[in-house]
Amino acid sequence: MEQFLEENKNNGTGRREVGMHSDVGAISVILVENIPQMIKHLQKTIGLIDDIELVNSCMSAQEAIEAIRDLKPEVALIEYNLPDMNGINLTEIIRKEFPQTQVVLISQDNYTDIVLQAIRTGACDFITHEVSIKELSDVLHRAAALAHSERQKISAPVLGPGGAAATPMGGKGANGQVIAVYSPKGGVGTTTIAANLALALMDIDHEARVVLVDGSMQFGDVHLFFNELGQLSVLDLVPRIYDLDLQLVESVMLLNRATGLYILPAPPRPEFAEKISGENFTRILEFLRRYYDYIVVNTDSFISDPVLAALDAAEVVVLVTSQQINAIRNTRLFLDLWDAFGMSRDRVAMVVNRFNPDNPISVEKISERLKHAVTVTLPDDPELTQKSDALGQPVLRVNKSAELSQAIMTLGENVRKRGIAIERSDEVRMRLFSIA
Repeated sequence: MEQFLEENKNNGTGRREVGMHSDVGAISVILVENIPQMIKHLQKTIGLIDDIELVNSCMSAQEAIEAIRDLKPEVALIEYNLPDMNGINLTEIIRKEFPQTQVVLISQDNYTDIVLQAIRTGACDFITHEVSIKELSDVLHRAAALAHSERQKISAPVLGPGGAAATPMGGKGANGQVIAVYSPKGGVGTTTIAANLALALMDIDHEARVVLVDGSMQFGDVHLFFNELGQLSVLDLVPRIYDLDLQLVESVMLLNRATGLYILPAPPRPEFAEKISGENFTRILEFLRRYYDYIVVNTDSFISDPVLAALDAAEVVVLVTSQQINAIRNTRLFLDLWDAFGMSRDRVAMVVNRFNPDNPISVEKISERLKHAVTVTLPDDPELTQKSDALGQPVLRVNKSAELSQAIMTLGENVRKRGIAIERSDEVRMRLFSIA
């Protein structure tokens, strides 16, 4: 075996070019390692695995990028410590520029922060220098399977807000309902409504699987309503956006065991929000639709691409306003935009939050101004909401018999029925973001 490896070295550098000598059907792998002893060790280990073809060995990130561009291997084994670039940064470049090549990171240590960094930048697996033949074989075969799956998938055209045209879609092709909770005015209680609406749907449909997605990408904190904290977020799904699977998605989500609700948190820091594109968020929502009955999405007031993707994907948009002139004005502007996109107002459930019957801005005046009927009013109950915040529990779990809780249940019933009606409608939906 050592003689075989020596014969295939290129001028003693350890590089071996693939060509006529490639094994038909073998898994193509490049090795990016700058320690000569480790190169020899891993070359020998890989050589003992029958269906693995080591097509190149590189000692720098720049050399690896050129080799991947030329050879298009299925798997890249990358050392964490490289002379010209950190292995994490190289992983990010490869997954962005060459998404059909999977990355396995190699490190002397298996510290949690290194593993998390590797996953977040797109590595599909992680090994240490002391990897056994069996473990390496398993890792490379898993990575190759992902690479093969990714190469079989065709990216669908995506049309964002600046796109030339929208794409008609006759049906969503899956069972789950996406429900976006949105307000064009910040501070009106959108997150509170989203969290409680998800629980209301679970109470109405006891067999339903419900996931609460935090689409407030910069400052999302919906998980705190359930006293949940985690290290992973929607950001960790982006590197695997073309080969999502249920095990991966549920490993990223939080499970609130007290309620059975799954929660997909927003990125942990605001500067990470830009990594979530509208296309990526659409793919995540459409994937969740296959496995969950209701996907409730909390959103920002600013119409970013992810927010637009959530509104676009939703069967029902819970549009939240309040008895304030500026909130009503912003809601009217949003409805004008909704109409301009060619979206049906049948999908919009209008909610007036923190409703006070003594306020001179009545439900009738709001409906007249917006030219859209108010679906539900949620009464103002500062004592209950403050208690909810203090306990880290949604309103429905603090006092289910309260007037506010009952109004949220009424909203849940309306949303569920509206979603069913939309599903059964023959009307062709115009989609701004489309997934093949």
